[in-house]
Amino acid sequence: MKMQLERTDTGNAIICALATILIMSLIGAGVLMNCTTRYNVTAKQLKAWKEALYAAEAGGDIGFAEVRKLVSNPSPWSADGWTSPAASPAPTPGPSWSKAPITFGQANSLSSIVTVDKLTDAAPPAGTGYDYYRIRATGIARLFGLPRAGMDDAMLAGGTYFKDTNVKANRASARGTGDSLLRKMDFNYDHFIATYGDGDFNSVSLQTVSSPQITRRIELVAVPQMVSFSGALRLTNSFNGPGSAGVVDSYDSKNGAYYFAANNPSDPHYADSRDGDVSVATPNFTWGGPIYGDVSTNGGNVTHSGTQISGTIDNNVPFTIPPLAKPDTTGWSPGPATYIINPPASSTNSATPAQYVYSSSLAAGVTINAALPLTETYVTVVVTGDVNANITIARGVNAKIYFTGNMSTKAANILNNNVDNGVPTNPSRAGHLQFYGVSPPAGTTQTINIDPPGDLYATFYAPGADMTLTGNANVYGAIVAHNFTGNGQGGGNTSFHYDKELATGFTVPVDYRVASFVEDVR
Repeated sequence: MKMQLERTDTGNAIICALATILIMSLIGAGVLMNCTTRYNVTAKQLKAWKEALYAAEAGGDIGFAEVRKLVSNPSPWSADGWTSPAASPAPTPGPSWSKAPITFGQANSLSSIVTVDKLTDAAPPAGTGYDYYRIRATGIARLFGLPRAGMDDAMLAGGTYFKDTNVKANRASARGTGDSLLRKMDFNYDHFIATYGDGDFNSVSLQTVSSPQITRRIELVAVPQMVSFSGALRLTNSFNGPGSAGVVDSYDSKNGAYYFAANNPSDPHYADSRDGDVSVATPNFTWGGPIYGDVSTNGGNVTHSGTQISGTIDNNVPFTIPPLAKPDTTGWSPGPATYIINPPASSTNSATPAQYVYSSSLAAGVTINAALPLTETYVTVVVTGDVNANITIARGVNAKIYFTGNMSTKAANILNNNVDNGVPTNPSRAGHLQFYGVSPPAGTTQTINIDPPGDLYATFYAPGADMTLTGNANVYGAIVAHNFTGNGQGGGNTSFHYDKELATGFTVPVDYRVASFVEDVR
């Protein structure tokens, strides 16, 4: 008996199914591998994109730190590895300095190139005559992995790039499109230099990059932070005064000499008499006599009870005062051994003051004469040590006296022969005589003691000093110090009168601050 086998298509279906699965698996694996590769590339590019900004900000901080040194040292650049000029031709404004490469990160994968350009303001009265700085920092992050951009990074059609780097259209092709433009990726050439050169279209050229990279650029503008006498007394630590028989009030020297008007609302100068503001950067505030002005502390508990404070009280006002550095006296004239200073005619220009330095304490009386009779004369004196001598300035003299030690004198021994409202360009008698206490080293104390009798017309900027007024001395001007004592609650009639004209017109830089921060997204 013959058996007949039945034939079916079942085996073919299985083979087709397996073949389909295999093909789909190969396609899926290819897609997965491609996605993984692109994901890894994108993740690394995103990481580098962020790190490039960190590197740029670090470079900007380095440049800003160098600018801050200029307060006491006009030429810090050569000692810190900076080169000048930064480019040829130098960027505008100028001169300029650069530092590169500054490396960061693991295996130095991050770097920064920093350029600092100087702009000098117009001389007074049109400007301040001081320097402003533009700080530009390029942050560079190396790109690891495949040197490719995303799929939306379309190729530019036609021609060879950079056939003529002077033709803007060809330079622009270095910028790329899509992701490479958005993330500032450079695989072969530096797109920014090819398009903008140093940023001001100087030195435009085609430059290769040593390895694929992402670059981000920031720009800071640093402006000088000037001495501020925006109130009668600004203290970084404590206030103790005035005495129970004393007073803190204000006046405006453009109206003439001071007289007490703070308790007479009908007086035409009454409004100018009640701005004797006192500010303390801590809770340490103690007082005895009346204060005709506002009071602010940082965490204090001052109230209107117990005595008279005419203005507002705010116990939540934090602030800081930068320390004062000693000016660089390289090239200055030594102080005359006779202690009589006769400045040259050039000192009648505020941009070219006469400059003198005493290399030891000032123990003998000093007289500063005007270059020409009754003519505004500008003189700066630096004393490396204490000031314990009589000081006399002639009418018309604007004297700035820096000292690194302590100061102790009677009010009557400081003779300021100027008069209030005597000169239209500077009506303040107190503003003609400015004392600057250079901040002492950490852990040491600087003291300023003003004893009776007499009246003293001057300003004091000594953020690291303990200042004491005793007896019946009257001080007209403004004070910035660490601690202030003016007889306190124990009695005494020391009085302090703030000249409101001192709120403007002081052009002594004590620090630099960042006025603007932008990212250059070109």
